[in-house]
Amino acid sequence: MSWQRTGTTVLDRYVLGAQIGIGGMSEVYHAIDPVGNRAVAVKLLSPAFAGDSRAREMARREAWVIEQVRHPTVPVLYDHGDALLQEGVAVPCTVMELLTGVMLADRLLHGPLPWQESVRVTATIADALAVAHRRGIVHRDLTSGNLMMTQNGIKIIDFGLAGTIDRSQSASDPMVFRTPGPGRRPQHDHAERTWNPDGLSDAASHGDPADDIYSLGVLLYQMLTGRSPYPAAGPGDPPAAARQRRAAPTPVLTVPGMPRTVGDICRDCMAKRPADRPDSVAASLALWSLLV
Repeated sequence: MSWQRTGTTVLDRYVLGAQIGIGGMSEVYHAIDPVGNRAVAVKLLSPAFAGDSRAREMARREAWVIEQVRHPTVPVLYDHGDALLQEGVAVPCTVMELLTGVMLADRLLHGPLPWQESVRVTATIADALAVAHRRGIVHRDLTSGNLMMTQNGIKIIDFGLAGTIDRSQSASDPMVFRTPGPGRRPQHDHAERTWNPDGLSDAASHGDPADDIYSLGVLLYQMLTGRSPYPAAGPGDPPAAARQRRAAPTPVLTVPGMPRTVGDICRDCMAKRPADRPDSVAASLALWSLLV
């Protein structure tokens, strides 16, 4: 059965309008916040997954990751909780900054970006990764299909697969999180917040920052060339090989007028051995230095 959500109020406040996006497990709506007198984006877990505890925890985890990684590339989180839908089920609901722009994957269908713009976008993303990694968070799904080019710069719009850095090898500086209960609102008390998502404590909830750096290199290659380093992949395809520890061939970049250092940074990020890749801070500094 298809439900019409226009006019539905969620979290006792936000009035849904037109659907503006749909994913594998979620629906995104344009909405109005009459209290804040602003337009917002509301992301709901699809009702089909209402009984899936793993999907519910992943949706809640995304909201808390967005709140933790406060950076200009990340949409502002306004609210979250469980929304009761017409289907009679309550699903995780996230209220965020409403963005307008063009998906990077769609832009790349029309060819590469100028090398200066490619470097600036990659450097900005590296900045966001540095913040996330410092806070124990790994994105794990950084692709041109999850990035939007807006008037205010590049935005990372999806943290659905984000996980924590696996610190099982270290007894120091543990990073533990706790998902809020249904209906609870952000309290903005980062110093005391912990999170340990039920059902997500296995390896699937962990990630390696080096994988994010590999994906960063893939993105830089795509922006410079307009194509994927994987021969059979399109510009919007996820670099699944990065997550499977199967690296692409070492990229060869010959872009007219581009400093050789740009290609060197791209190759370093895509090094086959994770230990040979720079960390997010080093990548950011190296990229920004090319634009000074």
